[in-house]
Amino acid sequence: MRICFISQGQFLHTDAYLDYFKSSGYEVHYISLTPTPEREVPTYNLGFGKKYSNTEGKWKYPISMLRARRLVQRLKPDIVHTHYASSGGLAGLVCNLHPTIVTVHGTDLMVKIKSGIWRLLLKAVFNHADCINTVSEDLKNMTLSLGIPPDKIKTFTLGINTEKFSFLERPIINRNQPLKFVCTRALAPVYDHPTIINALGILKRKDIDFRTTFVGTGDMKEKLEQQTADLGLTDRVTFLGSVENNELPKILHGNDAYLSSSIRDGTSLCLLEAMATGIFPIVSRIKANTAWLDDGESGLLYKVGDADDLAKCIMKLLNQPEIAVEAARRNRKKVVEKGDRNNNMKCLERIYKDLIDKTHTGETE
Repeated sequence: MRICFISQGQFLHTDAYLDYFKSSGYEVHYISLTPTPEREVPTYNLGFGKKYSNTEGKWKYPISMLRARRLVQRLKPDIVHTHYASSGGLAGLVCNLHPTIVTVHGTDLMVKIKSGIWRLLLKAVFNHADCINTVSEDLKNMTLSLGIPPDKIKTFTLGINTEKFSFLERPIINRNQPLKFVCTRALAPVYDHPTIINALGILKRKDIDFRTTFVGTGDMKEKLEQQTADLGLTDRVTFLGSVENNELPKILHGNDAYLSSSIRDGTSLCLLEAMATGIFPIVSRIKANTAWLDDGESGLLYKVGDADDLAKCIMKLLNQPEIAVEAARRNRKKVVEKGDRNNNMKCLERIYKDLIDKTHTGETE
């Protein structure tokens, strides 16, 4: 089986797909619409220049898509798998090869669906695709709202390596020691780190002893560091920067609670990594999170953008530390059952084979 993956070069999880299918013995090619480093498979960098921001560089995408079409015609893959409906998905439409599968990851649908023009484009992408992989039920429902047949949609996440992110049973939280928090989301506006920092300021005013580590980089770094300084939290908050994924389990194991304040999301792999290790999640109440967590049982959820509500959740954990102990094994079990990468990639592999078989027998367009 010859597989072509198409995405933006900055798509964070490209390697997980490439590595799995290469290691499974398939011929894998990666087509990037924007500048990207070389991968362990044949890599075709169809981007040019260095800047593809929200305002500058968008005009380059159509050129990259036309170049992708010519490349796909030459490679003649058995299947094309595109990522992000609004970029790779459009490229898949332009390439016009069957079978094509498009994976919807979150922002590509949640934001674009609000635009009349994008609704038409998304419908065209989905109608052309032989399968739509949504990474959450919320995204599935949005896709259905565009009139897409339900039998075309397969809902599962990329998942995480549950062996790497091993479970660690922790002792009950001790109020006589600093409470340790960690956040592993990129320092980008959609993840709303200012709400977390404001909540930490509230905890400081309540004389709660804590330490917080932010893992990741992004455009918000300087503003967040300034906010931290303004609230007098510099001695309690560390911006660790980017770390290798292999280092994350150790970091998660060393903390008491996982914090996330995302405004919107697909299925957050960062959340699944935290759940798998047994750390207690305190996250924003969005559909992507409520699909995995039961408030008050497997985690605590607070109103989006509400620092006071987040601080109250943290105080609840301090006052009822037993909820973290009870949640840990429940969360681990759920991730192993529904979010294990190896199992989910095997599911994707079966979908590929079924689509190819149907194409060869004339059952798809």
